[in-house]
Amino acid sequence: MSAIVSTPPAVRPSAPRAGTVPLLVGTALVVLIQLYASIPLRQPVAADLGPEGVTAALAAGYSFAYAVGFLIYGPLSDHFGRRRILVYGLAALTLATFAVSLAPSTGVLAVARAVQGLAAATFAPTALAYLGEALPPQRRARAIAAISIAFLTAGILGQVAATSLSALTGWRGTFLAGGLVLAVLTLAAFVVIREPEVDRPGQSLAGRYAGLVRFAVRPGSLLLAAGHLVVLGGFVGMYSLLGPYLAQAELSAGEIMLVRAAALPALFCSLLAGPLAVRLGVPRTALLGFTVAAAGLGGEAVLGGSLAGLVIASVVFVAGVALLVPAMIALWGAAAHPARGTGMAVNGFVLFLGAGLGSYAVELPGGLAGALGVLAGLYLVAGAAVYAARPRR
Repeated sequence: MSAIVSTPPAVRPSAPRAGTVPLLVGTALVVLIQLYASIPLRQPVAADLGPEGVTAALAAGYSFAYAVGFLIYGPLSDHFGRRRILVYGLAALTLATFAVSLAPSTGVLAVARAVQGLAAATFAPTALAYLGEALPPQRRARAIAAISIAFLTAGILGQVAATSLSALTGWRGTFLAGGLVLAVLTLAAFVVIREPEVDRPGQSLAGRYAGLVRFAVRPGSLLLAAGHLVVLGGFVGMYSLLGPYLAQAELSAGEIMLVRAAALPALFCSLLAGPLAVRLGVPRTALLGFTVAAAGLGGEAVLGGSLAGLVIASVVFVAGVALLVPAMIALWGAAAHPARGTGMAVNGFVLFLGAGLGSYAVELPGGLAGALGVLAGLYLVAGAAVYAARPRR
């Protein structure tokens, strides 16, 4: 692994236009909301189109297409450039989102959501690779932390926004509003974003995909991937377990949403990842994140009988995950250097594959405490795997 983290690509002096980083952070939030909006919309969609196949139509096809899309677009952005993939991808996502709002049946909805997921996947690997190339190291760390916060907050804000909009405009109006916002962001990206002036090694597109496969099967990459599966997998798993548990405790839907939202401030711990990485190094920062997340889950398992204790422990857990996301982005980017698009492609594929698997945490034995204990153990094992994958120099 150390052989691919040595010399960065040559970068000519060219600062991104003012507003580029806030635009990418805001776009990240809106793009990821399209993923999580499906959670509260299942019931209104079922009432409109019929209950058969609604979960698969809204969520499964989108999630699979989204994860696979990372593997497609990372090498494409390395080959054709970041700006082109970003702008064209946002335009395709805008059209697909409008198509979702017009779906007359669950079959058409499933196809439209899969296309939407495939288009949405253009954004994250390309934007992260763009930040890695266009910004100096100090600004890069802050920008990646900010975009990480957007990725994570979308998981909670997406549900809140979809619930509120669907109550006012119906589920179709929710996606229509999303399409209108994405149209504005696409136009802004076309005007504001310019291609980083980076000298990338000349290589055919087929060679780049072959390089992706070679990178993905390296022992160091496999260790990173094993740990990375847990990052969002445990996040989704914990909240999948928490909702039914709180419902059984007779909390209302509004109160459950408040418990979920209590951890939102902890997501800003992503901003600490950069300074900690300077002090401790990126691998140790990631290990710290895994350890804090495991401690939070352990606290939830022990304090599950106390609502206050459960909320406090969940905040600790989310703080650990918030540290992890930017640290893992940095590790994947360094491992794939100078083909950052390839690194971000594998990073995103594994991250959201783990998120899909996380929903199965409800099948774990031992009730809430037992399942959370298993997840805590997985975070500790994942931390050891990621730390073992660190470059030796």
